[in-house]
Amino acid sequence: DAIFYTSPRFVTHIDDSAIAAIRGYYGKVFQPGSAVLDLCSSWISHFPQEFQPQMAMGLGMNADELAKNPQLTNWIVQDLNKNSSLPFKDNHFDFVVNVVSVDYLVHPLEVFQEIFRVLKPGGMAIMSFSNRFFPTKAIALWHELLPVQRCQVVSWYFKFTGFGH
Repeated sequence: DAIFYTSPRFVTHIDDSAIAAIRGYYGKVFQPGSAVLDLCSSWISHFPQEFQPQMAMGLGMNADELAKNPQLTNWIVQDLNKNSSLPFKDNHFDFVVNVVSVDYLVHPLEVFQEIFRVLKPGGMAIMSFSNRFFPTKAIALWHELLPVQRCQVVSWYFKFTGFGH
């Protein structure tokens, strides 16, 4: 991953309709003044333009991309495949979001345990993914699954890390 993200990639990884759907969903669930963590963040976070967060923290792989993201209030560079520990206190965020990168997590259960830890009680984790991905980055299992099976796998990440209890 470190080599892949050496150079910034100022591209959108999903089409305009998918971006609009994600932005629309966030617009329905985000509350003004919320603290949001955007995992595997980049130069765009897909938050509604009118959203006014208390904090929008981006955690991603490329400093140039994160610095260009106008929706983030803060950001840090971290490779979750090398260090799955999130550098935030317990019960810190109202929302943790991840757009089109869950398929690249080498240690997804560890990352989801960390998401659970940093979410406030009643907080929400939102994972968005599509049928498009970088084949050289996606975990091997992702290549073998049908789209509905990918949904099931991500639901297991939630189930086996404390969500829903």
